[in-house]
Amino acid sequence: MSGLNVKLILNYINKNKLSKAKFCKLCGISSYNLKKILNNDKSIKIVPILKVLKVLNISSCSLIIID
Repeated sequence: MSGLNVKLILNYINKNKLSKAKFCKLCGISSYNLKKILNNDKSIKIVPILKVLKVLNISSCSLIIID
């Protein structure tokens, strides 16, 4: 099963002392989309993920976990 490495996102939020709301604003995504990303919801669209990748300054390969 594959999914997103949500630890990278949570570590970024904690390291930068951001609330989830501030992180969403920084990324330009809704809290609903962040919740879907953090829950590895398969129905999440690519645009919010790309916005998170841009803020984290990582490639998509770093965010995807393949088990």
